[in-house]
Amino acid sequence: MIRVAVVTTELTASRVPQLDRLAQRPELELQVFYAAESIQGRTWSLQPRHPHEILRGPSLPLERLLFHDYPVTPGLWRKLSRGRFDVAVVWGWSVFAAQLAVVWARVHRVPYVVFSESQLVEPRSWAVHVLKRLVVPRVVRPAAGLLVTGTRAREHLVHYGGDPAAIRVFANTVDVASLERRVDAARERRAEIRARLGLADEDVAVLYAGRLVPVKAVEVLAASVARAGPPFRLVVAGDGPERERVERAAAPASIFTGFQGEAGLAETYAAADVFALLSRKETWGVVVVEAAAAGLPIVVSARVGAGADLVEDRVNGRVVPADDPAATADALRGLADGELRRIYGARSRERAAGWGYGPSEDAFVAAVTDALSRRQTSRGAGP
Repeated sequence: MIRVAVVTTELTASRVPQLDRLAQRPELELQVFYAAESIQGRTWSLQPRHPHEILRGPSLPLERLLFHDYPVTPGLWRKLSRGRFDVAVVWGWSVFAAQLAVVWARVHRVPYVVFSESQLVEPRSWAVHVLKRLVVPRVVRPAAGLLVTGTRAREHLVHYGGDPAAIRVFANTVDVASLERRVDAARERRAEIRARLGLADEDVAVLYAGRLVPVKAVEVLAASVARAGPPFRLVVAGDGPERERVERAAAPASIFTGFQGEAGLAETYAAADVFALLSRKETWGVVVVEAAAAGLPIVVSARVGAGADLVEDRVNGRVVPADDPAATADALRGLADGELRRIYGARSRERAAGWGYGPSEDAFVAAVTDALSRRQTSRGAGP
């Protein structure tokens, strides 16, 4: 078995199930270190089944610079040294724990694999751009392996000196097959679910699912749906600090369900006609995978990372500029035809088929196996 230390940022609803599954792989002995329970103010309660530890330390409020807090956790060095790990997998480079893990791996000659979600189209300050040019190549080039969420993250790593041949896809995803089954079962009660939500037969329900925070630009979606006019109606499955602002931008007939659990969200996907995510900054967007698995036409902003892999403009949805209600409203009006939505939705489901857990798990195992092999080859080569 390969002893693998995973150093990551925070508990998230999409990553915890993946790490649970990886911990069951016979090739791996996994230990996960989280920099904090949350670095972005997330409020969900998760119970990981994989071996893990949440690191402790003071947190610096660097959200304006990094878009998240910066927990300082020097105790990780001792924990990594005691673990006698064969390989380290490091999530990005923007938290102290990740930075320390890379230094530890270099000092102890332990191969490390870098996982990245970043993309080149993210809005960044000049200071961050300068910092990345100085730091990222020094992290990426010596890495024994590279994992990315998708096409945009691959382009980002190659831009900063990553070897294209060393890059594998470890998607930020869900159990696609399971979600498809749950949505299909709910669709048998679609009329009942829509009536419970307050949707009429003729309504075209445009769904947003997620937190109501500024970066998601849900108020832009609300204004876009209001501008598109009937028969479009906004359905928001989520809550957060931006709710009041979103409600002000939304048409009076918009529907707010609040946060939903797994079963409720599957029903809402079944009731929807279009899915939309117009984020100003979105390194990936697991809800895009969910919407594709649910068989929905998808409208995304050009800054949504998952759009590059799961949404093709005028094939299974629309790609629109960020912060552009007029363009988004026009895109929605183009989806007024029910037959076109059916065609787009079927194509979305076809695209989702390759984005389940299995391929990503295999990519993770292959990355750490190759990293360990490189280390052993290097040691056996002699002078």
